[in-house]
Amino acid sequence: MSTNKTEGRTLFLTNRLIRAATALGRITAQVHRDQHGLSAPEFSVLIILGAAGGKAFTSSYIVETTAMDKTKVSRAVSSLDDRGWLGRSRATTDRRFEYLTLTEAGMQAYSALVPKVEEAENQVLSELSEDELAGLERGLAGLDRAFDQ
Repeated sequence: MSTNKTEGRTLFLTNRLIRAATALGRITAQVHRDQHGLSAPEFSVLIILGAAGGKAFTSSYIVETTAMDKTKVSRAVSSLDDRGWLGRSRATTDRRFEYLTLTEAGMQAYSALVPKVEEAENQVLSELSEDELAGLERGLAGLDRAFDQ
């Protein structure tokens, strides 16, 4: 069973994951907020498009990948577009679809943020032993696999 006892209460895996994600999210949010004033959804869209290395994605893909709702993704896309960080192009086969990429300015912001966010994450992860870190990686890979089925 994947529960943990804390002060007489049982914390289920869901609660533990939410707690860990929220705590780590606060740490990384401080970086992207301080550097560029980005909200968490804006940062998520920037990261997906930046990591794509120029490959274009639809908002629907971003919704699916991030598990954010359409409204949050739409607002984030609009905000990044207003900053001049986003390129948009309509699909030729189906004009309802719009493909998103980062502009050069967007890629510069992405490239500047990634090392700083990684540094913030690594400060937290440095508190884990090698075995704990390896177990975390295996566990997350297993969850990714389970969710993809």
